[in-house]
Amino acid sequence: MSDAVAGGETDSDETAPPEWLSLDPGEEIVWMGRPAFETLYGTILSGLLLTVVLIGFLILLGVPFAYLRIQNTDYVVTTESLYVKSGIVSTNIETVDLDRIQNTEYNRSFWGKQFDYGSISISTAGSSGAEISFDGIPDAPAVRDRITELQRRRAERGDRTDANADRDAPASAEQLAELVEEVRATREAFERIERRLVDSERSGNPHATGGAGDGERSGNPHATGGAGDDEGLPRSSADETGDDEAGR
Repeated sequence: MSDAVAGGETDSDETAPPEWLSLDPGEEIVWMGRPAFETLYGTILSGLLLTVVLIGFLILLGVPFAYLRIQNTDYVVTTESLYVKSGIVSTNIETVDLDRIQNTEYNRSFWGKQFDYGSISISTAGSSGAEISFDGIPDAPAVRDRITELQRRRAERGDRTDANADRDAPASAEQLAELVEEVRATREAFERIERRLVDSERSGNPHATGGAGDGERSGNPHATGGAGDDEGLPRSSADETGDDEAGR
């Protein structure tokens, strides 16, 4: 926000928005102004110097119209756009968004140097010349710097908004396919690692997976002998006596 100064520039904190201006939600006025009345001095002096010829009187006759033009011209700078309202009989409003501004030019005429006012020309991308201009405003370099600063802030805010939008945007089909492929590759890698661990354990202890029957056979070869094995044992003396009697 600027401090109020003489010569047509006003502080937006002290002046309500003009009736012709409709602001968007969140949009705030940063600077308001109009052409300086000092611009009339050059016109009057030029007319007086040229009164020796007819053209001087014509210039002086144009002073009232120049005064009406100043009274009916407003310049407004907001956090989003630049506005120019002009017209004596009818009203013409021009608007340029800050993100469309490509170049700002400051120039000062001979009389502007004498009475401390200048003009700012604003051109946009794709335009062949100035899109709008703030003519004859006091402290024009400061206004130009303010517009440049607003452009920079708007660009930074736009970059952050784009970054958040990209982060919050839903994944596309191609991104989902890439994610599935990465998960599949990761799973296959874990399966290969698991197989290698199992193979290494088996090669380090070949009997680790042997059954209980193998241990019994290796520890006691006769432990699992069946009833048929009893037939191979020596017969008792009673059996032998029975056999002898049968032979006699």
